[in-house]
Amino acid sequence: MQADLEGMFGNLPRFSLSEPEIRPDGSIVIGFTFVDLDQSPVTVPMQGLYEGRVDSDYVSLLTIAVPEEQYAQHQPTIEQIVQSYQLNASVVPPAAETGDDSTTEPEAPLPEQTNVLTFGQEIATLSGHAGGLWGVTFHPDGSLLASASNDMTVKLWDVASLTELKTLSGHTGGVRAVAFSPDGSMLATGSIDTSIKLWSVPDGEEIATLTGHSDEVAGLAWSPDGKQLVSGSKDTTALIWDVASRSVLRTLPDHQHWVESVDWSPDGSLIVSGSLDNTVKLWNAVTGVVSQTLYGHTHWVLPTTFSPDGSMVASGSADTGVRVWSVETGQELLTLWGYTNEVRSVAFSPDGSLLASGSEDETAQIWRMPAGEPVITLEPGSSAAWVVFSPDGQTLAMALGNGQIKLWHVGR
Repeated sequence: MQADLEGMFGNLPRFSLSEPEIRPDGSIVIGFTFVDLDQSPVTVPMQGLYEGRVDSDYVSLLTIAVPEEQYAQHQPTIEQIVQSYQLNASVVPPAAETGDDSTTEPEAPLPEQTNVLTFGQEIATLSGHAGGLWGVTFHPDGSLLASASNDMTVKLWDVASLTELKTLSGHTGGVRAVAFSPDGSMLATGSIDTSIKLWSVPDGEEIATLTGHSDEVAGLAWSPDGKQLVSGSKDTTALIWDVASRSVLRTLPDHQHWVESVDWSPDGSLIVSGSLDNTVKLWNAVTGVVSQTLYGHTHWVLPTTFSPDGSMVASGSADTGVRVWSVETGQELLTLWGYTNEVRSVAFSPDGSLLASGSEDETAQIWRMPAGEPVITLEPGSSAAWVVFSPDGQTLAMALGNGQIKLWHVGR
């Protein structure tokens, strides 16, 4: 939370904060000290309280209370802050003279909240793979993580205890894609060995192997009802599979280069794909016909994903940009920059208020939607091959090129 507030004031005078006191009604109280940059710089002994209320994942500041003598001394700085954030300002008069020698006891400091996680705080690192990671995903109920590695294995992790439960072996090439079925009973994995495997959850037993691609499988996504699966491949096609019969229903053949990613819209009507032909395509999931081709990226399109409400698609590219598109019109809504290498992954939070992206430049960024405002930059220490939010939106999991999974707190 402290990091959130500091980020909100990034273009205003610098300040330091005490640990937040979270009241039972959900409001917060935070002590502050400003450094007035207009005074080159001078620490302003201006102690007061911000009062606000937690709103979604952010803090909406409401009131600033400033001692009268400090308001007079630093009025321009205070008015700039009040105006920029539409705060209610109140000036607290000095204490009246009592005429005796008694003194007022100073206000007790705000209590230390050692159990409060701050936004963007690293929670844990999971290690165990012998090769770099291509993907990670949460079980629909949030209890498990599955990770896909270049070491040809998939691992299941218990989220509560942060321990490895099982290693799924059977692929003969690196595992590039991993996806739980919507009901959580199966896990699909796609590999450089050109196959897709289905595994039962949680016992990790192999159920079936699907063959149909002629080159490595790079992306997987389930239909919302769990009856179908779409796969994207280096063979330039995407295939729609009937899970019950283990057979191909439709081939989506219109890309001119590798299909690097696929996703299924929340209502089941559309599929999105990203390709090394620099395009994003939207397909009718029933007919397999392209409904729109989205142009804008100037290099390979790598990850693609739908927003939770299905109104937007986000894509990342080797051109180092993240683009957000309207599904209805195909219009490019946002272009987000900030990386120095290709963008490997994009993910919306479950409520759609945040967009996370990870890059080969060993950083990941979180953006506030729908405006695309930068919230925080995370530095995991290795390329961020995949990012995904937990179902409750409180945790961001990151699959790294060094074989580790890092977990970050991104909730209230």
